[in-house]
Amino acid sequence: MTMSSNYNLNNLNEAQRDAVCNLSQNSLVIAGAGSGKTRVLIQRILWLIEDNEFSPFSILAVTFTNKAAKEIKGRLSESLNTSIESMWVGTFHGICYRILRANYQKVLLPKNFQIIDTDDQVRIIKRIMKDNEIDNSQIMPKQVAWYINKKKDQSVRSNRTKDDDFISIQYNKIYKIYEEYCNSSGLVDFGEIILRTLELLKTNKDVKSYYHNLFKSILIDEFQDTNTIQYELIKIMTSKDTSIFAVGDDDQSIYGWRGAKIENIDKLQKDYKGTKVFRLEQNYRSTGNILNAANSVILNNDARMGKNLWTEDKSGDPIKIFSASDEIDEANFVIESIQNHIAEDFKRNEIAILYRSNAQSRVFEEKLITKGIPYKIYGGFRFFERAEIKDVVAYMRIAVSNNDDNSFERIVNTPPRGIGEKTKNLLREFSKSKKLSLYESIPFAIEESIFTKKAGDSLLQFYNLIQIIKSVLEKDDLPYQINEIIKISQIKSMYEKNKTEQARSKLENLDELVSAAQEFVNIDIDENETIIDAFLTHTSLESGEGQGSDWDECVQMMTLHSSKGLEFPIVFLVGLEENLFPSRMSIEEENLEEERRLCYVGITRARKKLYISHAQMRRQYGSENYCMPSRFLSEMPKEVVEEIGYNPKKFFKRGNTSNIKNIYKENTIMGKRVAHKKFGEGVVISTEGSDSNTRVQVSFDEVGSKWLILAVANLEII
Repeated sequence: MTMSSNYNLNNLNEAQRDAVCNLSQNSLVIAGAGSGKTRVLIQRILWLIEDNEFSPFSILAVTFTNKAAKEIKGRLSESLNTSIESMWVGTFHGICYRILRANYQKVLLPKNFQIIDTDDQVRIIKRIMKDNEIDNSQIMPKQVAWYINKKKDQSVRSNRTKDDDFISIQYNKIYKIYEEYCNSSGLVDFGEIILRTLELLKTNKDVKSYYHNLFKSILIDEFQDTNTIQYELIKIMTSKDTSIFAVGDDDQSIYGWRGAKIENIDKLQKDYKGTKVFRLEQNYRSTGNILNAANSVILNNDARMGKNLWTEDKSGDPIKIFSASDEIDEANFVIESIQNHIAEDFKRNEIAILYRSNAQSRVFEEKLITKGIPYKIYGGFRFFERAEIKDVVAYMRIAVSNNDDNSFERIVNTPPRGIGEKTKNLLREFSKSKKLSLYESIPFAIEESIFTKKAGDSLLQFYNLIQIIKSVLEKDDLPYQINEIIKISQIKSMYEKNKTEQARSKLENLDELVSAAQEFVNIDIDENETIIDAFLTHTSLESGEGQGSDWDECVQMMTLHSSKGLEFPIVFLVGLEENLFPSRMSIEEENLEEERRLCYVGITRARKKLYISHAQMRRQYGSENYCMPSRFLSEMPKEVVEEIGYNPKKFFKRGNTSNIKNIYKENTIMGKRVAHKKFGEGVVISTEGSDSNTRVQVSFDEVGSKWLILAVANLEII
């Protein structure tokens, strides 16, 4: 076998070379952000083949994405003068699928078994619920799918669950029927692919022995992201003669909410005695100032392996910390800065806006559209294209125009109210014959008894709901109206029952829709147009923007979770405020270490320039809330940052202190008369909290009682 110039250990730094060429049977490589971990993984494979005479087909390399697997295969094919198509390089699902294909009879699957995706899974669950007359007003198919997938990730079959609460017992009944249905139909979902492979290796000694003999070395990428069943699978696939080479970064473990176990890093060292640990700390991505900020923040986490990123590069520009008066001011600053960088010949796709919550994208989207700057939501939809937003808008549209059949079709059974396809078909035929819209046909169709009593009652309930929404749209302002629609349509409660990250994101988006409506309260409108008309037009135009081919080179927008593995010359990290980032839930559930790792990931996405912003006031849930700067800002050293913007606060590290100093003490402000820039004069009637979290309740002469955070309220004692 001939080796090309791509295999060259001289291209590695000393730490990388030590990891690649180590003779220890089991190795754990703690690879910091931008430290060349993919290069190390590939060079390790080449070193095993070229210097240790391993067969390429005796090596198993497991990745977390198809993109990573493709990159590794591509680089290996450049270096090895042989076909690598049948090499064992792929994701956990890809590797397990290959094993199941080779052993389909042993796992009781037909030869042509089919893989189903998440949408297929939900459709099957819906059918099961319908066939078994399970009430879908209480149990949502997506929640059941989440439950089933979680159980499979924990290697738990339906006959082995230990649930004792009512809802979980109902979920498990569906899980049992779902298992039977998939087995009889030769269908395999994503969770099943890994679970069935694990069960095969556990129960069939010959198969286990075959793979033990086949794989001499197992390499795992992004090891910190492995979950319970993936770790179990790795363990059962290794024999006493197999070497393990795990590469990961405990400081970038940010997927705990979807089952990733950072504890697997410790477990590996306990389960595989004598595992040698290597640290890759030289960063080839970011400037010195960016790395110093990242190191300083992550040092505040206790549970970590410990490392310190460094670079031979210069310090670079200071990190710009922008203190905005509100979220509009924040968005204006970000978009103006982007325009300046584009004028300096930076490409749009070299610029990224990163945020903690999906709902934050809306204000930036509006400003980018106004300025004609193309943008792309990486791994998601634009704000007004998101399903839950379109659902609320559809309720408004049909209340405004009863002829809107498209909106009717969208929300007549959203949330589920027992109006199935058969009922809809009957209504479609009736409305066609009477030349009426679907909505207007309902009372006449019920009068002629074309439905079952149950279906008729459900349709009448929907008909009356739209009438109520019509009356809501005749009173108060737009934020109130939208808030009421969200409430009475029960769209919000549909997601509140679901405890997944996706459901939380949808709830945040619904709250943000109320904030979006706030901006329409005092706008100038055409004399022939209502505010509701203007808002609905706005949602249509914004969701339809940017579909042309000239939008290929776009500003990149994404959540921090989506940004992992990516890098950009210029990064805007926005919304660094307490209760937003770190999130309120992480504070309440004492899960700050994962939030801090997320911050570390965000900082280390930047190569040359990093901007961090926070707002002193942010509109949330339709009202204005004062915000404290994120504690993560106080953890950055003052020498690497430059504070700019609206009345910046000096809250960066000085000496050994990292706490934001209290501005007032309780006993100096209680009962005092104060003045506020926006709310006027009033009296402090109550206080709570301490230090930077001190809040005061002020009874204002004009606007009544309001709670404010002292650190940012700028109250003047009079």
